[in-house]
Amino acid sequence: MKNLIKAAALAVTGAVMFSSCMKEGEVFDPYEQRELEKPLIKEYVAENYPNAKEHEDTGIWYEIIEEGEAGEHTYEVSDTLNSKWIAADVVMSYTGKLVEDGTTFDETKDPSVGDTLQVVQNLYSGEGTMIQGMLLGLFPKEIKVTEGDKEEKVKWGHIFEEGAQPGAHFRIIMPSFYGYGNQSQGKIPANSPLDFEIKVLDLEEISWDKLFRN
Repeated sequence: MKNLIKAAALAVTGAVMFSSCMKEGEVFDPYEQRELEKPLIKEYVAENYPNAKEHEDTGIWYEIIEEGEAGEHTYEVSDTLNSKWIAADVVMSYTGKLVEDGTTFDETKDPSVGDTLQVVQNLYSGEGTMIQGMLLGLFPKEIKVTEGDKEEKVKWGHIFEEGAQPGAHFRIIMPSFYGYGNQSQGKIPANSPLDFEIKVLDLEEISWDKLFRN
């Protein structure tokens, strides 16, 4: 289950990607695909989630059902391995559906216990341990980044000012650009917009030693 929402980030963040199912020499344009998916997502949201809001720059839709416990967790930027990272151990339960037909492709087996996931993103490369849409949903809208003696606020996440906190319950509907792009993944066909409902049960500081052992 965890593997479905873990790393494949590089596969969907490139400006141009190639698909094995396309004709030789034909180039897949993820930005064009994102535009093609917008009407489908808008119709799906209007039918199912009338209170959802759109992040216009990305075409991601979201709905905050519960805000969670404000100020309970601070997402810190860490300097590790000569790079900068934002990270947390997140205990969450979730359900993932296909926007195309509402089919559930993945869900937490025991929602009361949840799954503990290492949520990590490199600030320089954008690489992460989850699909980009999930990272944008969990991390704060702004993060503080220190370079030498200077501290700068950088826009990052899309939903929560402080990032998702314990008790947060939200929904995020994302174009395939922020999911698995033009790559199929288990029960998820290529070019599939995704609908996730997420409950954050707890948050802890990341254990870097444990992370790199894995």
